[in-house]
Amino acid sequence: MSKEPIYPNLEILPAEKICLHEHHDPQRTLPLMERIRESQILYNPPLVIPVSESGDRFMVLDGANRVTSMKELGLSHILVQIVDPQSTGLQLHTWNHVLWKIDPEMLLDKIKAMDEISLAPIDQPGFDPQTLGILEIPEQPLLSLKTHSPRMRSEVITRLVEMYTSHARFDRTMIDQINYLDGYYQQLAGLIIYPPFQVAEVIQFCREEKLLPAGITRFAVSPRALRVNYPLEYLTRDVSLEEKRNLLRAFIQERLDKKGVRIYTETTVLYDE
Repeated sequence: MSKEPIYPNLEILPAEKICLHEHHDPQRTLPLMERIRESQILYNPPLVIPVSESGDRFMVLDGANRVTSMKELGLSHILVQIVDPQSTGLQLHTWNHVLWKIDPEMLLDKIKAMDEISLAPIDQPGFDPQTLGILEIPEQPLLSLKTHSPRMRSEVITRLVEMYTSHARFDRTMIDQINYLDGYYQQLAGLIIYPPFQVAEVIQFCREEKLLPAGITRFAVSPRALRVNYPLEYLTRDVSLEEKRNLLRAFIQERLDKKGVRIYTETTVLYDE
C-alpha cells in the first residue's frame, strides 16, 4: 500500500512537457500575464498529473490560465505540483452551468439549431456515452442533450458552451436542481448538468489533444500547495534544469527551517484570493 505524501510534490518541469485538458480563458489570461510580469512571483503552482507511460508529459489539472500565461511570457520551465494518479487525495468533480439573461425559448432555439445535438424529454437524469448533459428549463420537463458521435463529445460540449456564452451569461454551480436557483438570477433561462467524467477519461482527452471548455471539470487535490510565492527569477535563470531544481529544493528547505510551512487539515476558507 502506497503511503500518502505529507507535503505536496513540488517540481520544475520543461514548459513544453505540460499540456492542457481544457481551453484557457483569454479574458483571464491577459490580465494574469500582466500580474505575473509585474509581481515576478508565482503564488500558487499549477497542479499537473503524468499522462504518458514514460512520465515525460504532464496534464494540467488546475491552472490552465497560469500555465498559458507563463508560456506566453516565454518561460521555458514552470514550477508545478505533481499529483500521483493513484492518490486517494485526488478527486474529480463536474461543474454545472446556470444560464441567465436570455429567454428560455431563445436558448432552446439556439440549441436546436446545432446539428450535432439532439434534444429528448426524459423523466430522470441519466448519462450514457452519447449524453452531453441534462438541460433544466424553469417549469418544463427535463431534456437530454445527446450527440450522435460519442468520440466527438468534448468537441460538441465545447461548441455548446461557446454558443451560450455568446448569447447569455453563465455561472458555475454545484446545484443540480433549477428550482433552488429561482430568484437569484435575472431572467433565469436554464441549468445544464454535465456528466461525471472520470480522471482516466480526461487524461485520454489530453492524449488525443481534445480540450474541454473551461469551467466544466473541478479537480480537488490533498495536500495542495498554496502561497508558495516562488520568484520567477529562479525559473528564468540561464542555468540547467537540474540547477533550477536545486534552487527549488533549497527554497523549500529554507521555508521549512524557518517554520514557514503550515499544513491545514481542516476545511479552510480564504478571503484574499
